[in-house]
Amino acid sequence: MAKRESKRGWRHYWRVNRLAACVPDNPDSAAAIETHWTDFFAELPAGQRVLDIATGNGVLLVWAARAARAAGRELTLTGVDLADIDPARFLPEHQMDLESARFIGNIAAESLPFADGSFDVVVSQYGLEYADLDLALSEVARVLAPGGHLHWLAHGTDSIVVAEGRARLVDIDLLLASDGPFAAMKTYIEARARGRKVSRATRILTEALRSAEAHCHANPPATLVQQLCGGILDTANQFEKYHPADVEHWRAENLKRLRSQRQRTRDLLSACLSGDRLAHVEQVLGAAPWTDAAISSLNVAAASACVGRLIQAART
Repeated sequence: MAKRESKRGWRHYWRVNRLAACVPDNPDSAAAIETHWTDFFAELPAGQRVLDIATGNGVLLVWAARAARAAGRELTLTGVDLADIDPARFLPEHQMDLESARFIGNIAAESLPFADGSFDVVVSQYGLEYADLDLALSEVARVLAPGGHLHWLAHGTDSIVVAEGRARLVDIDLLLASDGPFAAMKTYIEARARGRKVSRATRILTEALRSAEAHCHANPPATLVQQLCGGILDTANQFEKYHPADVEHWRAENLKRLRSQRQRTRDLLSACLSGDRLAHVEQVLGAAPWTDAAISSLNVAAASACVGRLIQAART
C-alpha cells in the first residue's frame, strides 16, 4: 500500500508546471547543482546515448539538451520514471528541450525495458536511491555499454536537502496533527455551518493557531506553516464572505496535498544513503562489472554546503 501511495503522490506531483524536485531552498545551491550538471553534459562526446533514471519532469535532460546545443553537438536523451509522466504537456516553456528527449513513464529502475548495452551514460538526480539498489544497479550495469558511465547525485544523510526534508516533515506533522490547525478548522467550519458551539470552535481554532505560531518562532522559517495558517486565519476572520462548503473544499484539498507531501518527504528520508546503504553501494560498485568507482560529497555555495553524494563508476 505504501508503495502505491508513494507512486500516486509522485504522479500528481509531476502533473503541474514543475521542472525539478528536492532542490535546496537556497537558490545559490540550486543554481550550483545546475552548473555541475551542465558542465558534465557539455563534456560528453557527440552522439552519446544518455538515460536518466527517475527523471520526473526531465530537469536533467533539459540541462543536457541545452548543454549539447551550446556545444554544437547532439545527444540521444531518454528519461524513465516510476510515475506516469508527460513533461512536455505540463512544461510548455521547456518544449524545445523536452522534445529532444524520449520519456517513458511507469518504469521501475529495477526493471528497465532496454536491451543490453543500450546507453553510454546513465544519470540520476535524487532518484536511483529510491529503488532496490541491488536490482537497480544491476540493471544500470546491464543497459550500459562497455566503457559506459554512471553519474548519480543521491540524497545523503549530511545533505542540506535531507535536513530541509526533516524540518519540513516536522512542519507537516504539526499541521496534520489531531489537535492541529486543519483539524481545528474542520471543527470551526462545522460549527459555523450549524450555528452551534461557535465559541467553543473558535477557542479550539485559536489555540491551534497559537501553537502553530509558537512553532514558527521556535523553528524558523517554517514557511509552509506560516502560509497555511495565515490562510486559515484570514478565512476564519472573513467567514461570512464564503459558503461553508467552499471553505471545507479548500481545507480538504490542502489536506490532501499535505498528506501527499508528507509521503514524498518520508520517501526522501528513507531513501537517503545512510552509512550502511552508502557502504553497500561502495561495495557493489567496487566489484565487476564496475570499475573506477568514486563517491564524494557535492558541496556548493560559499558555505560549502553538501547537497548530496556524487557517485560515479564505469562499466567494464
